[in-house]
Amino acid sequence: MKTKDQIKQSALKLFNERGVMNVTLRDVANDLDKSYGNITYHFSKKDVLIENLYQDMLVELQLINQSITEDKSNLLAKIIKAPFKTFDLTLKYIFFYMDFIEIRRNFNEIYKVIDENNRSRMQIWKYFLIELQNQNFIQSDLDEEDLVYLMELSGAMRTFFFLKLTKEELKKTDLKPEYVTYTNKLFYPYLTIDGKRVYNEILCQN
Repeated sequence: MKTKDQIKQSALKLFNERGVMNVTLRDVANDLDKSYGNITYHFSKKDVLIENLYQDMLVELQLINQSITEDKSNLLAKIIKAPFKTFDLTLKYIFFYMDFIEIRRNFNEIYKVIDENNRSRMQIWKYFLIELQNQNFIQSDLDEEDLVYLMELSGAMRTFFFLKLTKEELKKTDLKPEYVTYTNKLFYPYLTIDGKRVYNEILCQN
């Protein structure tokens, strides 16, 4: 493994374990038994390292999203199944969720990148929800403002699911089904009869 990748792997582990504000580049150097200069040669500042990790997460997330964006058939089923895939990715980069406030306060440029990406993703997912309305899976009386509100609430609930867990609970191996049900439940009341049928079929299969 290249030194740059070793550094990112070590930083990710330490950020997840200790929190982003409790880890320095010297801590990463000590963890890898490398010199501080070796670390700063690849990442001049901690915020550069954090942004690199965020970009890595986006690449992995994009691979998940492509399965939805490239083919809109069975769209509702794909959206319901999406948390099965994003759960592992969220755990891998859990510090971005657990330490979101700290990142916003202390790494403004990184926060801007995250915020811009979130806004772009919201536009894509809003389009998906409108498409589900056209397919008669989401109730037609929900307007655009309602759909945006649901997306914002969904994002908050996904983050809160992890925030409310202790470190010991985060290590449990059976959290995924609970997470999928927790995050999908929000949309259930807004589905049509056909939408609820698909919803129940998907969750029963998994």
